[in-house]
This record gives sequence, C-alpha cells and structure tokens, in this order.
Amino acid sequence: MFYYFLSIRCLRKKIKKPKSKKFIHPIAAAALDKNILVSPYTDMDLDTRYPGIFDLKLAAKRKLPHFVWEYLDSATGTESTLVNNRIAFDQLRMMPSVLHGPLAVDLNCNFLGKTFDLPFGVAPVGLSGLIWPNAETLLARNAKDNNLPYTLSTVACQTPETIGPVANGNGWFQLYPPRDPKIRTDMLSRVKNAGFDTLVLTVDLPVASRRERQTRSGITQPPRLTPRLLAQIAQKPHWALATAAFGRPAMPFLNKYAKVKPGMPPTAHIGYLLRASPDEAYLSWLRENWQGSLIVKGILNPDDTKRLERIGVDALWVSNHAGRQFDGAPESISMLPSIRRATTLPLIFDSGIESGLDILRALALGADFVMLGKAWHYALGALGPLGPAHLTDILRKDLIANMGQLGLENLKDCAGKIIAKQPG
Repeated sequence: MFYYFLSIRCLRKKIKKPKSKKFIHPIAAAALDKNILVSPYTDMDLDTRYPGIFDLKLAAKRKLPHFVWEYLDSATGTESTLVNNRIAFDQLRMMPSVLHGPLAVDLNCNFLGKTFDLPFGVAPVGLSGLIWPNAETLLARNAKDNNLPYTLSTVACQTPETIGPVANGNGWFQLYPPRDPKIRTDMLSRVKNAGFDTLVLTVDLPVASRRERQTRSGITQPPRLTPRLLAQIAQKPHWALATAAFGRPAMPFLNKYAKVKPGMPPTAHIGYLLRASPDEAYLSWLRENWQGSLIVKGILNPDDTKRLERIGVDALWVSNHAGRQFDGAPESISMLPSIRRATTLPLIFDSGIESGLDILRALALGADFVMLGKAWHYALGALGPLGPAHLTDILRKDLIANMGQLGLENLKDCAGKIIAKQPG
C-alpha cells in the first residue's frame, strides 16, 4: 500500500527516472529494466491465461486507467470502420488441405532486401509510453530479439537516438511530415544517424480526426493530470506504480522544434501542429533527401499507386488507420486485392489483424508483410515487459497451426488461397 500511495504522489509531479532501482517495487522496476524483472508467471501460465489477442485486450482494459484505454482502443465517429474491419476479415474463407504428412513450416519472410524471421512487425503508435512506461524500448528490444521490424512514431515517448541502438538495424521511423524544411532536414539527419534505414511517411492524416471517445475520457495534449484523471489512475495501481517509477510520458523527439500550450484536444499534439499536409512535391523532396527505403503509409485507393511508383517509393502500406482517422473509409482488407492488381510494389498491410489466421488472410490477398499496432499495446497493458514476447509467441504458434490446416510449408504459398467471401 505504501508503494501505491507513493506512486500517486509521484504522478502529480514531473519526475525524472530514479538513479537507483534498489527500492522500487518489482512491478515498477520491471518497466525500467527487464534484467530485474520478477515475473509472477511461468510460460504455461501465460499460455493458459492469455492464449489469444482477445485475452490480452480484456486484461489491458482491466489494468489500464480509463483515459489510457480510450486513447489506445478508440477509433473516430461511430467507429463503424473499426467494426467493419473485423467483419470483413471474418467473411474470408480458406480451404483446408489434408494428407500432407508432417510439415516443416518456414515462417521466414523476405521484405525490402532483408529476411525477417516472421511475416509481421510493429506498426507505429504515438505515445506508446502512455500505455506502458518504456514501451518503445520494450517493443524495439523484442523486435531485435525476434528479428522483426519495429516502427518508431514521430510522437513517441522516446527519441530515435535512444531506440535506434536498441532496435539494432530493425528500426523503421514513421514521419509525420513537418512543414518547415529546416526541421524536416534536421529530423531526417537525426533519424539516419540513430541507425534507422527505413522511413515511413504517413499520408492519411491531412487533418486531425475527432476521436470522440478520447475527448470524452478527459485526455488532453500534452497529457495533463487533472483531478478526473487522477481518480482514474487511483483505481489502477498496476499501471500507476510503473508510470510513477518511469515518469510522466512526453514527446521528447519534438521538444527542440516547438512548444505547445496545455489543455489542447487529444489529437492536437505537437506532431499535428508542426506538420504539413503532404503533396507529390513533398514526397519527391523526401525521396531525393532520404537514401534508405521509403514507404508510404495510408493507401486505400488503387488509383494512387501509379503516382507513387513514378516518384520512386519502395513500398506501399495499405491501411485505413484502424478507423481512427475517417469513419467512412472502406475496410483495408477489402481494398487489398485491387491495390495488389494495380501495382508491383511491395505491400504492407494493417487494420483489423487479430490473429495468425488474419495474417495469412492478408498474405493470401496480396500483402507481402503485415503490421500490428494495437495488439502490441494490449500485450503491454496486460503483461508489461512480458507482453511483447508473449504476443510474438501467440502469433507464431497461430501461424504454424493454421498453415498446418491449409497444408502449407511456406508463406508464399498462401497466395490465392482465399476461396470465398461469406455474405455479410
């Protein structure tokens, strides 16, 4: 109980990371350094208590303060796009195949000149450190350990200089496009020098979305501790202890570029205030000034692909932002086949992925790689530092199980395996 009240007291101040972890509660200490993790679970416990992403989602909802949960889980408008993403996946059917004997399933995936151990990675999520302290480090470390790509957001709670060495060659950087050319140039230099070789330009945010659930929850930008939020925190000691030990979440990468006023809406963070709405000239400038791989994220219209090919991007990221930007958008998985037919560029897919089977469905419809965002943060909210490795294990096992049912040994053999779309 002493640690609980201490955490609430610390949350009222902008504290620095403690110099010594000797007397920090084990739950809080684990958020700072996995080497001192005291785990209450065995591997069998995790498998039986949290066998799927849905289980992690329920646990995260129980353990996170209401405003944190709403920030993570919400979409915009009536959230019909979020719901329809799931419905569209559930309508897809794949035909099982039998009498193949023991299968040697190979989950390796070649993408943009690199071989990854699995066909999925970590999508960018702003303010990951609000969901669980030190989230970016935990996710980047797990990506390195399992040879997955990790995408750091412009509005992350840790800087590229911190995360680049942790990702150790597996780091991608997602750019909210700054309008000032000097800021833009400086950002690219910092990212490159930090060891990131892949740049992801997000283009489906021409204006801020409303995200009404976030607004109703009381969260503002930058995050500000009001009596209402403190009351929510007081009900969630698991999160409060860890956050008190690590300090209040912020967006340190952007600190040198602008100052913001407190109390702004949740979608009006500093990244929005600095950014432009990019056009083709902007993208061409990026192509000329970024020497690594360049990916454009937020593609739903097949007609956009030829322009992007002409500019020279390396891959397209098919996404409706999980319904967080535009509630009238089509389901990403429904648009994937026509985008695949329209371009020869490599395709990344996100929006609605909740299992290894969903990953196979996306690969079967033309994706070359799949990204998940919320799922990693459900895992962090549920299990803290144990979450990323457990989610990786869930998805790996689910891929192997479903490939066995389909009689497949290689991911490339998924192509064309969707046999029917059930009527809605």
